[in-house]
Amino acid sequence: MDDIVVYECALKHGLTEEQICHAWKNAVVCARIKRKNEVVDYVAIGFDMNGRPIEMTAREKEFGVLIYHANTPPTPRAFRELGLTGR
Repeated sequence: MDDIVVYECALKHGLTEEQICHAWKNAVVCARIKRKNEVVDYVAIGFDMNGRPIEMTAREKEFGVLIYHANTPPTPRAFRELGLTGR
């Protein structure tokens, strides 16, 4: 997954493409999540250049990875999907 493409809808929460790519490349946790329709997504949490945590959802494509969702701070759902809850 060398090439990273940030889909335009991933920018709707005010993050820049540069921040998202930096966070993806510096992800501290990433998991494959199998969805109901048999599609496999990746959920990750990484940090931007200022140390701000960013939640990202991506899908593997022929060219690399397509990040189609990104927001900060990470949501409780992301923490659950990554197994980072105490419950």
